[in-house]
Amino acid sequence: MKRLLLSISLFSSVFLSAQTVIVEEKYEKKNEPVSYRYLPNSKRFVIFKGETLPLFAVTSETIFFMTKSAYSFDESGTRSSLFENEKLANCTFSLTENSFKAFGGDKLSVKADRKYYLNNVYTNSFTNDEFKNINSDYFGVINTDNRFFFNGYSNILFFNSFNDSYDLGFTNQKGKDKINFEKDEVFLEVFDIKSKHKDRIKLETTKLDLLKGKSFIESTEEVTFTSKLRNNDNFDLVTKSISIEQNETTVYKSTYDIKGKKIKDVALKLNLKDGFFILSSCGVGYADLFKYNIQAVNNYYEDPVNDDIYVYGIYSKKKSKIFKGFKAVGFYIFKFDKDGNKIWESINPIKDSYFEDLSYSMSFRLDLFEYNGKLLFTNSVNDATEFSNYAIVDKSTGNVLKMNRVNYNNTTGFTRTRAFINNTYDRGDLKNKAFSPVSFVAMDLNSSMYSYLKTIPSKGNAVYFETVFSNQGIWLVETDNKEYYKVLLFKE
Repeated sequence: MKRLLLSISLFSSVFLSAQTVIVEEKYEKKNEPVSYRYLPNSKRFVIFKGETLPLFAVTSETIFFMTKSAYSFDESGTRSSLFENEKLANCTFSLTENSFKAFGGDKLSVKADRKYYLNNVYTNSFTNDEFKNINSDYFGVINTDNRFFFNGYSNILFFNSFNDSYDLGFTNQKGKDKINFEKDEVFLEVFDIKSKHKDRIKLETTKLDLLKGKSFIESTEEVTFTSKLRNNDNFDLVTKSISIEQNETTVYKSTYDIKGKKIKDVALKLNLKDGFFILSSCGVGYADLFKYNIQAVNNYYEDPVNDDIYVYGIYSKKKSKIFKGFKAVGFYIFKFDKDGNKIWESINPIKDSYFEDLSYSMSFRLDLFEYNGKLLFTNSVNDATEFSNYAIVDKSTGNVLKMNRVNYNNTTGFTRTRAFINNTYDRGDLKNKAFSPVSFVAMDLNSSMYSYLKTIPSKGNAVYFETVFSNQGIWLVETDNKEYYKVLLFKE
């Protein structure tokens, strides 16, 4: 009996030490969790609290929640107050994490003033009209689970177009937000947050003969670009090309200062000796059954510490249409240094019938995370069958350390019009619980997280979960969207 009790005690201590409860609170009237954000530079998890706003009609301009306060937590659960007693919406952190932007005012809407806070202190505001005809979409969004994406609208976050000093956007030569990259001149619009001074600068852009011509596969739509803020001083403008042979692609990354002066051009050249590039839903570009643009050939993650660049996508073994009717066979990651010199390439078949049966670009949802000092590649599918492929890749060598597939179901009965966490994927062994696709990857990687989930009763309110991967471990957000919420950190 003593041995049995000792075994139970040892198992319990290992289970408890593998996880930390960061915060656990009950819902309060008009003081409930409304959003969250993990900050990778600060290594802190932020909970925004407020209240649900009255709902009349859901449109692209609808704001669901008012944010009144925000608190950040470190990995031990120590809490710091960021702000309290505000009336804000769509609170979005800058890349530096030192500032944030929000809609503010007594009547919250997407037409309200844009308020800027530096070090959590109000700095200045711009009216909605001041940004009229300014296009910030090209900067994409940093999602709440810390992923960049460029294709899609977010009604809870601003575009990633601002830092601690400036907010940026683009226009054409007529001062309009619709830009035809092939025919129009591209102008950078610069808003100085502190002084409210505005500048407009014509940019020197990538030459079209590097992107379009007989040597290249061309988009069904016009040539386009994306942009990424790097820090308080620089941003990148990104264009891409694919060779007509479909086995070479180049990512052109031009770096500018905030005054629009080009500082550097870097060309990231990828070549498949025994394969062909195909498009996917990789968070950038667009591809469906009828049209596409070349941006969707790949995406990249840039290491914030040393500026190393990891370009990732999928490939096939047979040359075919790049956006439909192909047979995908695997994924690739190419690593470059900040000057565009290739360090390694990792080209990996995915020997999985589920993966190989897919034949349309929009079926593949690719992501690349940094997790415990390694890279985590995922492909999540919501098609006739729902599943995720994943691979753990060594950052130094490109070697695949682990690869697997996890299955789940999309149960639309979990869908909520608006909620703190709103996911719809479940699995038979975790009844009355709803997850995001990558949460099932997290369960497969961390047995302590799966064991914890099994302890949550299946009766009562449905429980919703979201997962954030980080170098600290796996952050798990848990809530029934009615009575309580909880954040945990699982380490290996």
